[in-house]
Amino acid sequence: MKKSKRIQAIVFLGVAILAALFIVVGNKLCSFTSMEVEDMVFYTADVVSVGEASIETYSMEDGSSIVENKQIPFNATFTSGPNKKAIFNGIQEINSMFAAQPREVEAGQKIIVSYELGADVSDNRWIYIEHNRSNHLIMLFLVFLCLIILIGRSKGFGMILSLCYIAGAIFLVYIPSILKGINVYLSTIIICAYIILVSLIIMNGANRKTLCAILGNVGGVLVAGLLAILMNHLLNITGFIDEEYIFLTLMDSGAAINLRAVIWGSIVIGSLGAIMDVAMSIASAMNELAEHMERKSFSRLLKSGMNIGIDSIGTMTSTLILAYIGGSLAMVLLLIAYNKNLLYLFNLEMIVVEVIQAIIGSMGILFAVPVTALISAYIYNKEPSA
Repeated sequence: MKKSKRIQAIVFLGVAILAALFIVVGNKLCSFTSMEVEDMVFYTADVVSVGEASIETYSMEDGSSIVENKQIPFNATFTSGPNKKAIFNGIQEINSMFAAQPREVEAGQKIIVSYELGADVSDNRWIYIEHNRSNHLIMLFLVFLCLIILIGRSKGFGMILSLCYIAGAIFLVYIPSILKGINVYLSTIIICAYIILVSLIIMNGANRKTLCAILGNVGGVLVAGLLAILMNHLLNITGFIDEEYIFLTLMDSGAAINLRAVIWGSIVIGSLGAIMDVAMSIASAMNELAEHMERKSFSRLLKSGMNIGIDSIGTMTSTLILAYIGGSLAMVLLLIAYNKNLLYLFNLEMIVVEVIQAIIGSMGILFAVPVTALISAYIYNKEPSA
């Protein structure tokens, strides 16, 4: 028993080190030139007082509308940067020409400011950029981590470590690789393999249960990936779904981005989490059954695994579909409000992509169930070697 625990600890440590090296090396290999606006430095500040707003109005060149520009002066104290704790004067501008209007600053609020260079030195000024929401986000995240440790107990640390590795792989390797122009299909496959192996081994250790879940995941994700490629071709997906995808083609990054491949990657990455959940649930439940089943056989284990998987299919499919609907609810509301023609709506590329994301992800779950059940039944029916 002690030897087994020692081996598990060595495997855990080895995987953790290799996973970290993958992120560090991958980030260096996939580094790209950022298009961040130069000479734009942001600082946090606390609003001390707010002055009386001034309003200017002017007409558009064609005289079609009147634009209102409100300027709100405020005094604030820097809470970051070289001038920390220093008091300064700033301006918040609210222009009616823009649809998205920020909240007006109030005394006691935390904001983000930047220094704007005017045509003349006397025109230089500190301007309001956005409300500072990071503190509350950090608090929410810390509560989330505490709940993971409180409920997950010994596995809570592994869950947190796995989340860190997944986030690191996505934001430090996968996204930079796309922006650098590396083949999206290849980078998606590598990241999916990384997430499956690292997260499952760290959270559950290197054992038969983890092996079954990994193989079940591979089966489900493979089906989802192949179906996504097929449907991209059959539905004549161009990749020009909305403004965000169009902006990707306009970036002066020196690398051409394959929009169809990006859509394929979003489908596969989006379905991976749900497939992992189902595969792990089946493998874990069948492991418990195998340990307590008196007359163990392949057929009985397979039947039990399929029954467990069928119960998971409904909830996980609903979860996946609801997640996609929730993520694009505003877009759906606008489209239905302004055009109720179903023939038109269900042939719009942005709607089609949302639909195939939900359906292909659900089909990945459907295929992950029999694959995981078959593999688990075969492996658990064999007596583990001493």
